[in-house]
Amino acid sequence: MKKMDIRVKRTYQLLNDALANLLKEKSFEDLTVLEICDAAGVHRATFYKHFVDKYDFLNTCFRMKIDDLGFENMDPSQTTESMRKNITRIIYKVLLFVETNKDFLAAVSTDKAASSFHDILTTAIASLIEEKIKSNPLLTDSLDHQVPMIANYYAGAVVGLIKWWSKSESPCTVQDFLEFTQPKVREFSNYFKPYFPKRSEAV
Repeated sequence: MKKMDIRVKRTYQLLNDALANLLKEKSFEDLTVLEICDAAGVHRATFYKHFVDKYDFLNTCFRMKIDDLGFENMDPSQTTESMRKNITRIIYKVLLFVETNKDFLAAVSTDKAASSFHDILTTAIASLIEEKIKSNPLLTDSLDHQVPMIANYYAGAVVGLIKWWSKSESPCTVQDFLEFTQPKVREFSNYFKPYFPKRSEAV
């Protein structure tokens, strides 16, 4: 998400906080824009200046929460090991986010809202994987048009598994989840090994 004006950011935060409080008493489906605005102390005209409807607002909330995870703090080194660590870090951050925000996510788990969250999360993870691949000219030149497909394929698999984990009645622990995914993450990272300079892999 682009850096926003401080006044706009404050308005978004007021609305976000109001939504979080209202969801303790009502489901997202039952909430109206007027209720959200009244609770936030924000004029409804201001709301519609920034959002099409409450679902558009919720999508912005999702993006803000995902942005706050700090995905951009990635290991820049060009090795398969750094790629494995970066993907593992992403999975770990998302798992903690889902665990911490379980009540919020459950309150907005309508088909439309839940689908939007998973789509936004998939896009965010795919963009990071694609960015990591494209940061290496050897990978970009060798894989060419396959890069977006590879990134979205893997991001979809990761988010699908996290979606199952978040809805399961007796999910495994975060540590168990990470242990299960490690061989898959390593296998994915090793796919790129032939494209990395051998001297960087030896570091």
